[in-house]
Amino acid sequence: MIRRVSAMLIAAASLFTAGVAMAAPAQAASCTPDNACLYSNSDFTGYKRDDYNSRHNWEIITYPGSPNIPLYAGDNYLFNVSSIDNWDVDTRISVYRAPYHMGPCFKIANYGSVTNLAYITLSSGQNANDVMDAHLFGNNCSGTVYDS
Repeated sequence: MIRRVSAMLIAAASLFTAGVAMAAPAQAASCTPDNACLYSNSDFTGYKRDDYNSRHNWEIITYPGSPNIPLYAGDNYLFNVSSIDNWDVDTRISVYRAPYHMGPCFKIANYGSVTNLAYITLSSGQNANDVMDAHLFGNNCSGTVYDS
């Protein structure tokens, strides 16, 4: 809640001082400000979850409109998360290999994105595409920060 209120105040102050309308970020298709958008395909395509909350287990979270398709359904499943867009202007997202924010991880820069998790190699040597299972808003992970 504090994160959302702070971002809203900053955005409002910026608009007031600039006297202009806020433009959409130079990122993927629209995602709600302060949220993370998780996509089943690279390049922000496929199924999409626009999410404000940290999630400790993607296996129990589904894509909206697809009640039977979770964000993670076992390694290398076709619809597992493959790209992530962070629309939070002041908070990084830590993305974890295992549920409950455990295992190898990496971070996505605040207001950053990763167009294809296949470009990321985890500390375990494994490719991050279609194997990640949780995310947490914050700089908790000791892994590398990415921004495509």
